[in-house]
Amino acid sequence: MQTFGGSGFLQDYPVEQYVRDAKIDTLYEGTTAIQGMDLFFRKIVRNKGQALGYLAGEVQRFAQSEAGNGRLKVERELLAKGLEDAQAIIGAAFADLMASNPADDKGDIANIYKVGLNTTRLVYVLGDLVVAWLLLRGAEVALTKLGGEVSAADKAFYEGKVAAAQFFARNVLPKLAGERAIAENIDASIMELDEAAF
Repeated sequence: MQTFGGSGFLQDYPVEQYVRDAKIDTLYEGTTAIQGMDLFFRKIVRNKGQALGYLAGEVQRFAQSEAGNGRLKVERELLAKGLEDAQAIIGAAFADLMASNPADDKGDIANIYKVGLNTTRLVYVLGDLVVAWLLLRGAEVALTKLGGEVSAADKAFYEGKVAAAQFFARNVLPKLAGERAIAENIDASIMELDEAAF
């Protein structure tokens, strides 16, 4: 839209429709918050984290591998730290879930609110982590191709793949540490307010 300037807002260009359609991705089958709760409760908790554990193992293996002649060393370290932060957020959500058990003498059902307050954060964090992992996997392939004989057009394409992965890893993954700090220190005080306060 910004590339077309004011013209981008006109229906004469398909980009206007793409921008409107992209928003629906956060609305299908409910709001993003509902999708976050679905991810945590039905996809992670109910399935005992099996799929998430498998994915975390794949990301960890990639982050610890030595491929790419060290060109992606910093990015692999950032990916490993991002995985650690994502796992800590999931751990905090599980701790709050367990602390909400009313059958436990120390359980306080209000802790379930903390889980709900972190599920949207979890969706975004896991999304950023997976995107970084996939971009870095693509960058690794691109580096392999660049090590051989390629045309000028292909060289530019592969260099772009590497640059995009490096940019994303260096500029997006560090934000996961901030999300972790919020998740680990979330409180449910907002849920204690009277409805009239809103």
